[in-house]
Amino acid sequence: MSTATAADVQQREAAHESSQSKYTKFLSWPTTIEPSTGEVRLRLGDTVDALVMRAGLGGQVNHQLVQAILTAPVIVVPGIPGTKPDDWIFLTQPRTRMRESTIADLMSIQVGWYESDTTIPLPAFGCTEGGLRWLAWPEAGLELPTWGVVVGAVRRTLSRAW
Repeated sequence: MSTATAADVQQREAAHESSQSKYTKFLSWPTTIEPSTGEVRLRLGDTVDALVMRAGLGGQVNHQLVQAILTAPVIVVPGIPGTKPDDWIFLTQPRTRMRESTIADLMSIQVGWYESDTTIPLPAFGCTEGGLRWLAWPEAGLELPTWGVVVGAVRRTLSRAW
């Protein structure tokens, strides 16, 4: 068992603040630092929103976006081996209204979204293995895809699966 020194804690806090600064400065995303964990969190709603789905479906949806010459930042949330698969979180522009049939289609295949004003953790810059990580990095100056574009990619994936 090891004990964290004051220098270790300061170094960790500086790294989290640096990540928050990068997300806020380069991407203009509304971020905060979770005091209890030190992780950088993204507030969803007015600027950025998110759709979450299982990795297998996410891969097909991402392929649909690439075929349309589009890209979306994607966060990989590790699952539990043998129990729960990885989830992929697609970041989009703010949510738009959906028809009831669209909501039903998404829910039937376990595609979800978060309540407005919810915060989600963002991967640390440079993190590529193990925990939370970027599958597709966000790029400064590149507009996020609209909510409808990503929902459309999900629905196209569904229509091709039949």
